[in-house]
Amino acid sequence: MKAIHLKLKKPELLELIEEAKKGRQFEQTTLMNLFWDKIYYFILSKIHDKTDAEDITILTFTKAFRKLKLYNEDFDFGTWLRAIAYNTMIDHIRAKPELNVSLDNEITHLDLEAMMPSPEQHLIIKQDNKKLMKAIENLPDIYQKVIKLRFWEEKTYKDIAKELNLTMSNVKVRILRARNLLEIEMNKD
Repeated sequence: MKAIHLKLKKPELLELIEEAKKGRQFEQTTLMNLFWDKIYYFILSKIHDKTDAEDITILTFTKAFRKLKLYNEDFDFGTWLRAIAYNTMIDHIRAKPELNVSLDNEITHLDLEAMMPSPEQHLIIKQDNKKLMKAIENLPDIYQKVIKLRFWEEKTYKDIAKELNLTMSNVKVRILRARNLLEIEMNKD
């Protein structure tokens, strides 16, 4: 789904942001739809991979909604989101050195051996995977399904929308909510 092509005046946008800060899902979804294309195409212009760009865009909005209370209305909201997207891209590039992407017109080369887990780290990863599987099992079925389709079967948002008979916007929202719920589950003791 394309973003809503609606030009909000600053007071209307700030009111929408204030409601989204309260955790209101409708307003958060509206903000995501308003700014999706701007953020997605910014990321895609750097990453050149639609699947990674979608993931980074969702992660950008996840981070933005978590940090929304820190947003200063003296700054442009789109610019604030873009800064979060840029930092999220950097993290993504560091985690996937095979991308060989540069954000400064220089090729980023990371030491693959230095990134390989030690035997101790491998054990921790294995334990974390068990915890992750348990956390996924605790999610409501609708969120389990999108997590499995996206991250296990590596389906695109478009494929997920088609398979589940959802709009692209609903897929984005479900993945966003699933990630948030999964994080809560992972942090439970």
